[in-house]
Amino acid sequence: MTRSADLLREGRGLLLDLVDRAQVRDAAAAWTGRVNTVTAGTDRVDADALLIRPDGCVARALPTGQDLDATTLVRAPGTWFGQPA
Repeated sequence: MTRSADLLREGRGLLLDLVDRAQVRDAAAAWTGRVNTVTAGTDRVDADALLIRPDGCVARALPTGQDLDATTLVRAPGTWFGQPA
């Protein structure tokens, strides 16, 4: 088992893809220099993905089954981690 603290140890943002959706992983692809993306299995049923700041706070959650659009996970990395590299 991997703990979230271990995943945040590098001091970078973290996108947890909780349902193995390629669209979720693609949403943060332009921020690979600042955000790590990890696909993780969980029993959580209220979110498909979590964007976590380096301090461990959840910056954005993608509710279960919600489409990605400009108001959800697609714009969140830019809000928290600046312009893509």
